[in-house]
Amino acid sequence: MQIHIPTMFLMVIVVSLTMASCTAALWRRDQPEGLGYWTLALTLHGITFILYSLRGVAPDLLTVVVANLLLVSVFTLFCEAMLQFQQQRMQRLWLWWPVLVVAPTLMLLPDSQSGRVVVVAILSTYQTALLLAIMLRYRRQTVGRGQYFVMAAALLGIATMSFRAVGTALGMAPMLQITSTTPIQTLTYLVSCMGMLLASMGLVLMTKERTDAQNRTLAMHDELTGLPNRRYSMEVLTRLLAALSRGGQPLSLLMLDIDHFKRINDNHGHLVGDHSLQQLAATLRTRLRTQDHAGRLGGEEFLVILPNTTAAGARELAETLRRSVEQLGTDGQGHAPLNMTISIGVCTLQPRTRLSPPEAMELADQALYRAKQNGRNRVEAAA
Repeated sequence: MQIHIPTMFLMVIVVSLTMASCTAALWRRDQPEGLGYWTLALTLHGITFILYSLRGVAPDLLTVVVANLLLVSVFTLFCEAMLQFQQQRMQRLWLWWPVLVVAPTLMLLPDSQSGRVVVVAILSTYQTALLLAIMLRYRRQTVGRGQYFVMAAALLGIATMSFRAVGTALGMAPMLQITSTTPIQTLTYLVSCMGMLLASMGLVLMTKERTDAQNRTLAMHDELTGLPNRRYSMEVLTRLLAALSRGGQPLSLLMLDIDHFKRINDNHGHLVGDHSLQQLAATLRTRLRTQDHAGRLGGEEFLVILPNTTAAGARELAETLRRSVEQLGTDGQGHAPLNMTISIGVCTLQPRTRLSPPEAMELADQALYRAKQNGRNRVEAAA
């Protein structure tokens, strides 16, 4: 199947500029996620094919040198966009050296059309391979499936540009005339258009998936301490209580409360009060095991869930936490020690115990109440 090449050029131009309009609409100056670079790259891609369509009408300086300079810049801007999305940096020379050498090289080869095609194809292959390398390097820390769209587009680009370089070097004449209606040129431009669509949709999807993940995190975590909030803690407790009712190992709960927290706020201010909550949260993170769960229920009250933990183990950990908090340093502003302490209620549930989350928490809360009644800065276990 052969398609009218000028019509193909028009399709690539329309697709590139339309996608550029879409990414520009999504771009926000206060949240740089690569969309600015991507919009510029798509715009240059459209301009490149406008110049290609003028081959034989406009001077070669525009349709060959400038057009291919813009094409090579497009791939570099894609790499810049991905690095900005990942909030990473790379030596600019690795990114931009193809842009610096393409124009002088093409001007040194005015009579070698095949040489110009090979040079541009090799440089573009390098850049698409660099884009793929960036995607693979940060694959594990990228949320969602949008990244695979970009990888697929990079693989298409590598295959297409490599084919152009090798085919031209081997003397395949259809590679030389970019405006000739041949199956090879038709396939090349179809793949180019498909790559732009895949890559652009991939970046938009990556942006959405990251935003969705951040929103889920905000919905499930306390903004001040970074610990899971009450809602998430209840989900974890519900799941573990359901498993406990079927057997297995004991489950222990710790209910923590900062002693005289209102006095800290009144005497030192709310900023110091916030810092004390953050200190307690940091202590919980450093003292708990990977499988343990710590969450902020609200105010100065925290819940710690300890799977596979006996009453003796839970009490030992509670005492460790109590001593660690008692030994904390300053108020966060370099002033005198806060003398912050906590009271802890411990509750251990045996296998096949059937309790709802509120009932289990009530047992730990009763033990916490006794700890406060008995003088605070102490650990009490549920009966």
